[in-house]
Amino acid sequence: MTFITTAPRGLAPLAVALALVAGCTHAQVARLPSTPATMSTHGPRTAPGGCAGISVTVGGARPSWALGGFSGGGVDQLPWAMGSPPDALAYVFATQLVAAGQRPDGSSNKILWVTRDPSQDMTSEGRPLGSSQPVVPIRGQIVNGNQMPSQVDVPTPGCWSFLVSWTSGSRHTSTINLNVLPAGTLPSRPSPTPVVSTS
Repeated sequence: MTFITTAPRGLAPLAVALALVAGCTHAQVARLPSTPATMSTHGPRTAPGGCAGISVTVGGARPSWALGGFSGGGVDQLPWAMGSPPDALAYVFATQLVAAGQRPDGSSNKILWVTRDPSQDMTSEGRPLGSSQPVVPIRGQIVNGNQMPSQVDVPTPGCWSFLVSWTSGSRHTSTINLNVLPAGTLPSRPSPTPVVSTS
């Protein structure tokens, strides 16, 4: 293989790279490693909506078990909160919850609950932090094996504690605390919103 040594100083690295690539067969061409599924191209930033030790984050790394079913890009702009213990995660499509679902723009309090393990009996229920009542059951159909899309309309503002539970060998639980804005409040919305496949 011959290297070009008379190229102008700024072009010499380019000429060397071209000579190396030209000398490789198709099987020898090096490929850059792909970004792992848990990595984000955007640095994480804290968003409003968490409470009592739970943070809502936009961007950053999410576990691979929480990424199934997304298409259309934009997942890095979707707020999410990790439960305690970190075995469940909530994607807060609503950006922030609003009491009684009374959002001036007509949008909904949509949350996608995701568990580490696949399960057909995932449930979630909410109650005001530190209170036993009222208990608000959260309903939804399981999709992608470990996800439950739902509309979360609780009656009052404040910090609400959501207990996510599911069976995978034994019963598991994880708690996600989210702040609920007063009825009639319009939270800010990130864009674009990713599409989640329900197949």
